[in-house]
Amino acid sequence: MTRLVVDELNTLLDKRGSRFLYAGQLRDAARSMPDNIREGYGRRKGPDRMRFLIMARGSAEEADEQLRANFAANRLPAVVYWRLHHRFSVIVKMLTSLIDRDDPD
Repeated sequence: MTRLVVDELNTLLDKRGSRFLYAGQLRDAARSMPDNIREGYGRRKGPDRMRFLIMARGSAEEADEQLRANFAANRLPAVVYWRLHHRFSVIVKMLTSLIDRDDPD
């Protein structure tokens, strides 16, 4: 799912990027989600994996907040914002579930 969100955001930014607040930061935050997930799962279960999953979750939350700022500034149609916002919410919940499941505490 993270790759789909990244692809959709990249397409959106390629078409309307000059209108967006924080366009580069939004692209970077979104791109780091799948990167950190892949890097985390390239590691053994434990603190290293957890660190990358936590970073991926933080990137999802960051990108969602930057998207919200663009929506609030009327730079993004509601239908696009809500679709992406809900996808980011699902990603955050999935990552939280993985983090909680793997947390040794």
